[in-house]
Amino acid sequence: MILQRLVIGGVFVSVRKDPILGRRPTVVTAEHNNDAQELADQIAAELRKKFTLKD
Repeated sequence: MILQRLVIGGVFVSVRKDPILGRRPTVVTAEHNNDAQELADQIAAELRKKFTLKD
């Protein structure tokens, strides 16, 4: 869901467990792009409000 909403080509999103947030996205790209990570974090925050993930 995060990757679909990023609408940035050439990126991969990995979601991992985080002890504080529950899950946290990490953007992997060939280019250094902090904007993509910030946007992924914003999208994840919105999704956390709507969904609860099971372990």
